[in-house]
Amino acid sequence: MEPPKKLITKVLEFCFLLALCCFLINTAMHWLLDVWPVLLAITIIVAAIVIGFRIWRHRHDQDLGKW
Repeated sequence: MEPPKKLITKVLEFCFLLALCCFLINTAMHWLLDVWPVLLAITIIVAAIVIGFRIWRHRHDQDLGKW
């Protein structure tokens, strides 16, 4: 069994982990700001394909009441 950690060790560990989390969140936000137009274009294309397929399937379905 390991000995209990001192308060200063716990505080320093917490500060390091908090700084690491802030850095990673900041990096992720900058990455998202750089690629959001591409992600938006992909989302619009996929949504248009799904809507088009559902309309096509509804028009070619024998039971016209079901979507």
